Amino acid sequence: MSKNSNTPAGPEISSQVVGSQAKVYAARMRLQNALDQADALDAIREIAANLIGTEEIAVFKVDQKRSELWLYWSFGVDPNKHSVLEVCREPKLKQVLAGKPVYRLKLSNENLLSTEDPASALVPILVDGIACAVIVLFRLFPHKPGIEPVDREICDVLSNCAGRAIEPYHSR
Repeated sequence: MSKNSNTPAGPEISSQVVGSQAKVYAARMRLQNALDQADALDAIREIAANLIGTEEIAVFKVDQKRSELWLYWSFGVDPNKHSVLEVCREPKLKQVLAGKPVYRLKLSNENLLSTEDPASALVPILVDGIACAVIVLFRLFPHKPGIEPVDREICDVLSNCAGRAIEPYHSR
């Protein structure tokens, strides 16, 4: 510990930074090396479980004409409870559809969506700068108090590199 604060000093900070950078790099490489659409969706699941800390994930495809998001793929959530999200009933989705992720604050009971299942993060999947889908990360593992700064960096990678899961023929 440094003399003037409770923050770790020297090598402890360096190893934390390297660990965070390694997680972000691993996420980026896993998505970029996805063989096909199914592998890209599996990569999202692996990244969410192994790097962020949730096994409850849903990907919703954006229907601009109807102002709705339709369940496209999910893991660990009941698809019958989450088949459609209406933008007019979910105010936080407007920010996400504008390309900006939304995160629940640590230790907050706030839910980002009007569902029974607590949503921890709403992450846009961008293709050519336009949100074509939204990843919803639901309940985090019990040992995780909330989305950490490194998790936000990983969500940025998901936002910018997971387009292949939605638009499989789009160039990388």
